[in-house]
Amino acid sequence: MPPLTPDESNAFLTEGGRIAKLGTLRDGWPYVTPVWYEWDGQLFWIIGKPLAQFVKNIKADDRTFLVVDKDDFPYVRVNVEGHARVVSEDWRDEWKAMGKRMTLRYVGNLDYLEAREKFPLSVITLTPVRMNTWRVTSFPPDRTFTTEARWNPA
Repeated sequence: MPPLTPDESNAFLTEGGRIAKLGTLRDGWPYVTPVWYEWDGQLFWIIGKPLAQFVKNIKADDRTFLVVDKDDFPYVRVNVEGHARVVSEDWRDEWKAMGKRMTLRYVGNLDYLEAREKFPLSVITLTPVRMNTWRVTSFPPDRTFTTEARWNPA
C-alpha cells in the first residue's frame, strides 16, 4: 500500500473529527487510550486531565505512539512514534481557544467546553520522531506481504 503524500497526510490529520489512539507506557506495559488531538503540522496537541492515567504515564516516560486512522473503506492510517510532555496545567487563553476548536471539531457545540473549563487540564505536546502512513489502493496485494513498512523521520 502506498504512503500518503505530505499534503495528503496533513489534510488527513486536520480534517474531520478522527479520534486518535494514544499509546503510553505504564510500568513497562502498553496503555492505549482514545484522545482528541490537534495537529499543527509539526506537533500534536492533546488536552487531558491531570489525574488521567495517560497523563501520569507521560510524566513518568515521554515515549508515545499515536495512531490516527479511518475505519471505513478506503482505509487510511498514520502511525507516529514520538515524545510527549505536559506543557501546561493552567487554563490560559490559548488553551481555551484550542479547547474551543477541539470541542467544535469533535462535539459540534460548546456545551461540553463550558462545563470542562471548571476542571483542571493538562496540555500535552507530542513531538513526532518518525511517522509512517498507509492507505488502501487495492486488495491484494498489500506491500507489507512482501516488504517491511517504511518509516520516515518526522
